[in-house]
Parts: sequence; structure tokens; C-alpha cells
Amino acid sequence: FPFLPLHSQILCLVIMLFSTNIVAQSQQDNRTNFSCPSDSPPSCETYVTYIAQSPNFLSLTNISNIFDTSPLSIARASNLEPMDDKLVKDQVLLVPVTCGCTGNRSFANISYEINQGDSFYFVATTSYENLTNWRAVMDLNPVLSPNKLPIGIQVVFPLFCKCPSKNQLDKEIKYLITYVWKPGDNVSLVSDKFGASPEDIMSENNYGQNFTAANNLPVLIPVTRLPVLARSPSDGRKGGIRLPVIIGISLGCTLLVLVLAVLLVYVYCLKMKTLNRSASSAETADKLLSGVSGYVSKPTMYEADAIMEATMNLSEQCKIGESVYKA
Repeated sequence: FPFLPLHSQILCLVIMLFSTNIVAQSQQDNRTNFSCPSDSPPSCETYVTYIAQSPNFLSLTNISNIFDTSPLSIARASNLEPMDDKLVKDQVLLVPVTCGCTGNRSFANISYEINQGDSFYFVATTSYENLTNWRAVMDLNPVLSPNKLPIGIQVVFPLFCKCPSKNQLDKEIKYLITYVWKPGDNVSLVSDKFGASPEDIMSENNYGQNFTAANNLPVLIPVTRLPVLARSPSDGRKGGIRLPVIIGISLGCTLLVLVLAVLLVYVYCLKMKTLNRSASSAETADKLLSGVSGYVSKPTMYEADAIMEATMNLSEQCKIGESVYKA
């Protein structure tokens, strides 16, 4: 399109790149089978994972709103304190959903209110973090334009999920948790995180041992019980809040100990100085009394300070004899 002005050419190029990105992502090969097993129940209670993200999804309340559930139910499933609404970035949550068959696919259908700037693609990838995709949303809402959505209307977003088959239930697999595979994940890491068998994860998702092709796509994690998610991110947040306080208290205590130590040394030195002065005065008085006793039969007792003052601190000018002074 060389006939277009430069700014129009740039705009067309951006649109083409954006469209190519959407098409490329929509054509990703998700090898996890989300079809409805013939021997599974028509619906079940299960869970999808969700990663807390800023700025809008760092509280249980905001997250529960887009899943049409209660903050308490997410807190209980995610090993959180019921009153701890604040989350930290990248904290992993378990969100309870009701999974059932829509056509021949398993979905948890969630009602979402459209906001300014929303599109099927944006909500699917951002708000729901690839737990669904825009094609599945468009199939379920064929009368709506994916990119021109009226603000305030309720749109059903189908989140990928699945109920355990009878064979899996016989193997005591209780839940198939939907998890969006992250770059850097591996089967061993994910199995440890959810307490799942690596073999069950590989069997349920047709990626073999290398899940690179599953990046940013939903997979199923078979578990025999609800995992107890590590609370390290939350602890990290609380530790981050306490760290300055701990450092401040430590520095304050150290300073207090130093001040007390200096004070004790000062008091000790002062006391020793007083004792030495008293001892010196007493010694001087004893010497004076012993010297005077040779000249008088009954010496008059004077305070050492008075004697020292009268003799100008036993000055040589006041000395009369070996140990006699005039005052």
C-alpha cells in the first residue's frame, strides 16, 4: 500500500501484525482433550487456577467478581486466611467452578460484564488468563461482534474444564484441575506444585514429556485430593511488610544495649573514682592523725577536706616537720 500516506501505512501494518498475532494464537495446537467423556457425570464441582496480577487482580474480591463466586470459597480452596483479601503478584489461587458439557466440550460457563475497551480476545487472555480462548467465546455468543461489545452487557465466557471419568474416579482421581502452562514450567515442577503424579499429567495431556507446545494453554492436572498450595508468596508479602519493622527493632535494641553499656561503664567509673577519692581522703586523714598523735594527748578530729584546705593541700609552705603542718 505505497499509495497511502505514511501514518496510514503504519496503522495498517500495526493492524496486520495484531491480526496475525491473534490468528497465530488461535491456531495453537491444544492437545489436551476437553471433550465430555461418555462415562463422566453430566456436571461436577472442580477448580481452575488463577494467578494474581496487578493492577486489577490483587484482591480476592476483584477475582471472585469475574468468576461469579465468593472470596471465601477461593480463600478456602487456596489455603488462605478468610479475611486476607490482599494478594501479591503471581500468587497462585484455586477458583471453584461448576463444570459441565456444552455441546461436546466441557466448560465452566462464567457470566462476565463487558467494560470499556473489552473484546473477546482481550478478556480471554487478560482477565481470564487463557483459561478460555476467543474462538470458544465467539462460538458461544455468535450474535455478538468480538471487538464491538456494548458496555454493560453480560457475556458468557466458557472456561476449559473437565470432570473425571469413571475410570479415573476408580483410580481415586477426584479433580481435574485446569492449569495454564507457563513458560519455564516442567512436568516435575507442576506435579510437585499440585501433588499430582507426573505420569497422570502426561497421560491426561498429549504432549509427551516436553510441554513446550503447551505454553499459555490450559492443561488438566489430575489430583486425588485438593492440593495445599504453598503460601510462600503471601508469606513473602507479609515478610516484606515486617522486614523494615524487624530491622528497625533490631537496630533500636542494638542501640539501646550500647547506650546501657556506656551508661554502666560511666556509672562504674564514677563509682570507682568516688571510692578512690574516699579511700585517698581516709588514708590522708589516718596519716595526719598518726603524725599529730605524737604531739598531743587527745587530738581534735577534723574533716579531711578542712585539713586539706587549711594546709593548702599539704603544701610544703605549711610543713613544719616530717609530718607536721601549720594551718
